[in-house]
Amino acid sequence: MQKKAGNRKPGRLTCLVILILLPILVLGIFVLMGAVLVIADPLEKADAIVVLSGGEEVRLQEAINLYQEEYAETIILTETGAKVEGYNAQYSSEQRLYLIYAEIPSSAIQIIGKHAASTREEAKLVRTQAANTNIHTLIVVTDPYHTLRTRMIWKDVFRDSGIKIVVRPARGSWYKSTSWWMSTAGWENTISEYAKLLSYVINQKLE
Repeated sequence: MQKKAGNRKPGRLTCLVILILLPILVLGIFVLMGAVLVIADPLEKADAIVVLSGGEEVRLQEAINLYQEEYAETIILTETGAKVEGYNAQYSSEQRLYLIYAEIPSSAIQIIGKHAASTREEAKLVRTQAANTNIHTLIVVTDPYHTLRTRMIWKDVFRDSGIKIVVRPARGSWYKSTSWWMSTAGWENTISEYAKLLSYVINQKLE
């Protein structure tokens, strides 16, 4: 009987270890999933700050912070063609007013008038505009979970252009790599971003 009791102890200990380590392992996987998506290139002086469209005010606020920290003297807004709900106004126009209210000079704000339906189209439009100006470095601002794919796409579009791309996450964003999994929005955006990343990689290999 003593021998059988002795054989059961390692089994119970193993189960206890698994019960302790499993939640830690799962949490580690969630944190890693978020951390992979969020990148932040080292900041440096640039010729312009590009605010990608489609996000909330945190992107604009990040651009304002960078402007006030004197990383660039120009802020570029892209256009999606969407209108502000309840108003006959383009988002870029509302964004411009937001920047002006934050005491950004109107002369420092540029709007790319052509509509872009994707991150890649935004990059192409900005490259076309940058080709006619004296731009050597661009800081691209977007939401944290969108930074990895943004960097991949923009560096691909700007390859051989001589223009350096610096991608920065909006510091005031709700999205954190350590806690995204605690909200529905976190799950929706994280899963969606991984799906878009997979699609982008597959399309790149097929080209």
